[in-house]
Amino acid sequence: MTLTRTERRLRAEVEDIASLIDTDFWAIENKYKPRYRKDALKLMMDKLVRSEVVFRYTLIDEFLTDVICDYYFRRKKGEHFGRLWRTKHFKIFVHFLMDETFLPKKLAMVRAIKKVPANVYNSIMRINDVRNVLAHSLFPQNRRRYMAEKKVTYKGADLFTRAGVLKLHEDYNIAYKYFEKMVFK
Repeated sequence: MTLTRTERRLRAEVEDIASLIDTDFWAIENKYKPRYRKDALKLMMDKLVRSEVVFRYTLIDEFLTDVICDYYFRRKKGEHFGRLWRTKHFKIFVHFLMDETFLPKKLAMVRAIKKVPANVYNSIMRINDVRNVLAHSLFPQNRRRYMAEKKVTYKGADLFTRAGVLKLHEDYNIAYKYFEKMVFK
C-alpha cells in the first residue's frame, strides 16, 4: 500500500532528522568511509538503545503520575485528563509536585496507594537503574558495576544487542500490563 502525501512528508522528515543525528544506518555505505563504518554503526546502535530506554522509562513515569493523579483527582470512567488540566489545582499539582518527583518516589507513592506486585516493582526499578546509568554516563561500560564485563548488561544480556533490548521490553511489558487496567480505564 502506498503512503499518503502526509506520510511521505513525515517519512522524509524522519530521514532528515536521522541524518542530522547520525542514525541514518541505511546510508552507511554512501555516507561513511569503510574504516569508519563499524564505529558509526556502533554509535547509531548506542543512540537507538539509549532513546528506547528513555522512552520506556518516560512511559512508566507517566503511568505512575496517572495513578497518583487519579488518587487525588478522580476521573470518570473513560475520561482523560483534559477537564482537569483546565483547573488551577491540577496544574499546580502536576507542575510543582509530579514534574519535580523522581520515578522511585512516585513508585513509592503508588505502592502506598495500591499494592504493587514484586515483579512489577523490580521491573520498574531495573528500568530506572539502567536509565540513570545511560543518562549520566557517556561510557556506561566504564561504571564500576559494568567494568568487569566491559559492557552494560540487562538481566544477563548485553543491553546494546537485540537480546538486551528484548529483556528491557520484557520488563516494560510487565509494568505496562499492571498499569493498563488502572491508567486506560
